[in-house]
Amino acid sequence: MVRSRFPALAFLLASCPIQAANLDVTAAYSMRAISYENLNLNSVPASKNNHSFISDDASLGFAVRRITLEQTPGGEDMTMDVGITLRALGVTGSSNTLQSAPFQSIARHYPSSNLTPFIQNAYLKAANFLGYPVEATFGRQTFRLGSGLLLDDDGTGLTGVTLRGGLPWWGIKLEGFVFADRDASAPGLSPGGVISDYGENALALFGFAIDLPTDGVWQLNQLFEREQGIEPVYGCTMSDAGGNAVTDTPGKNPANCYSSKAWRSFTSVRYNLSYGPFVFDGEAAIERGMATPAANPDSDFTGAVVPRRITYNGDAQVVRAKWKQSLPRMTGEGIARLGVARGSGDNPGTRTTNEAFFPSHGHQFDGLDRSGFGDFFGATPYNAFGGTYGSTSTASGLPSQASGIIAVNAGFSPPSYKKYTLDVDYYLFQAERISSGSRTLGSEWDFRLRRNVQDRFGVSATMALFSAGPALNPNGAKAKKYALNAFCRF
Repeated sequence: MVRSRFPALAFLLASCPIQAANLDVTAAYSMRAISYENLNLNSVPASKNNHSFISDDASLGFAVRRITLEQTPGGEDMTMDVGITLRALGVTGSSNTLQSAPFQSIARHYPSSNLTPFIQNAYLKAANFLGYPVEATFGRQTFRLGSGLLLDDDGTGLTGVTLRGGLPWWGIKLEGFVFADRDASAPGLSPGGVISDYGENALALFGFAIDLPTDGVWQLNQLFEREQGIEPVYGCTMSDAGGNAVTDTPGKNPANCYSSKAWRSFTSVRYNLSYGPFVFDGEAAIERGMATPAANPDSDFTGAVVPRRITYNGDAQVVRAKWKQSLPRMTGEGIARLGVARGSGDNPGTRTTNEAFFPSHGHQFDGLDRSGFGDFFGATPYNAFGGTYGSTSTASGLPSQASGIIAVNAGFSPPSYKKYTLDVDYYLFQAERISSGSRTLGSEWDFRLRRNVQDRFGVSATMALFSAGPALNPNGAKAKKYALNAFCRF
């Protein structure tokens, strides 16, 4: 159905009798050959969870730009853009990769992951909206708030409205947004009331961003999340609100571990600076809010006390810095980089407070792969490939006794040789909070050799070597990832 309608729609847009309009066509394709060894971080050969596959990521977009609508009282034209982008993601070489852990959580984020095209963008954008110096965008659109720590569509698009404009003081810019979306990682309840497979919760996202330019750019970001549906409370991965062990077996309903609706507020301050050879980007955020337990207040059928509400109280920080420097006896510039990320973990001793920082749509995916600290571990301040993909898996991917992630990165890229660039990075990971044992999650070395041509075409080969720490495997374990990537876009 999509194939039959889309060419006709593109022809209709191109043939419309519109004034001073341009038709833009964009296309992009990326192919990755990926091999994971020991995703379970297990020392037993039969339980290592190896995967090898080829992933495809293709997109095609059409946009008619600068359609003149009318002249505003200030003498400027009110113009309109109309755009549509289709995207298709899929995997070949493995029949069950996207149905198995941990890749099922990535595939669930996208409307389709079997190379069937889905609509990533379908929007109407108006400049000088209704005669005001405001840009308004309606429909499904690509959106990132700040650095993506709080909100990023990660290539799916978000449906709603954004308004952008400048204020008459100090060059301040203001942006407001409202989106209606889904939380694809929220589990549902079976007819018997037992926690079952994953479903989708209704999720409303709204807020604003204020930019203040100085030597760099200061940005204040505010995000509100209103979620309706069954959602796990983070601390319940250790014990339920009454102190009982949580199970999903028939007759053991842990409904007092789940909320029926939640209201979360995320506030962050970001500073971005580019000064000669030095680039800095830092963002700090806090999470507040409350949730209503799914079970009736006071007690459930087991006699365990159920709180009347659960409060959120988390925080996170991400800092990245990069320095370019010409090196003696070498042609070109070398690049040194440092990065630190931290997300608060849940305290199991506070049964009615969830301290784990966890936005519903923070940046974590790049197509059918993770994006974060470490090419294998893919850590964000709130989750990672932690190796716990069985019945004890938590929302963060870490073992049940650990939550929150601290990641430190140091890397260097020497000057290119015959247009080939080598990137070398080292990562160290720790749990922000742990109930017992060591906090060390592991360490990772990444090596990437890449060759880009004008940012339109590129190839790269990556090797990631991960060593699990005692918090993930007390006996230690080694894991690897190899990847070959080719991309093009115009």
